Amino acid sequence: MENENIFSGHGSVCFQYNRKVMYFMWTKELSVLLSKGLIFLGMGLAAAVCIWLPDCIAYLEDYYYKPLGHLPSCVMGYVVVAMLCVLLVFLYMLLDNISKKKVFVQKNVGLLRRISWCCFAVSAVIFAWGIMSFLEVAFLVGFTVGFMGLVLRILKNVFEEAVLIKEESDYTI
Repeated sequence: MENENIFSGHGSVCFQYNRKVMYFMWTKELSVLLSKGLIFLGMGLAAAVCIWLPDCIAYLEDYYYKPLGHLPSCVMGYVVVAMLCVLLVFLYMLLDNISKKKVFVQKNVGLLRRISWCCFAVSAVIFAWGIMSFLEVAFLVGFTVGFMGLVLRILKNVFEEAVLIKEESDYTI
């Protein structure tokens, strides 16, 4: 068979259906669409977590030491979910700008700044939760989210420089 390989380069995928060869091209638009779909999935999961969170906290309190109490732990969990939802909204706005071919604009720099601050805020709440509840895994999760905030902060600085370079080149005749 001449089309045994399903990958034929340049982002196209070849597959056979009913002895006909069909090609599917992965494009930038599809990538943005997939990302937006994952954001909506994340919002749905956040809604599910809001329903499931008290039971999860109760399970953790049965398994681990519980100096903080059920209500404060639930409040901190809901605060984290709310901040993550805000982060997802900012991510959606960023992707919407990218899909409109507005990549290196000052608005995206502001969105990346807000997203990184959301990561730092989530990290701080999770660290505080870990300190107050003696939950070791919270430190790992808090560090990971804080590290993501740092990476996004660096990406924001790169975008900021790119916006300046773009504005300079736009004014050049």
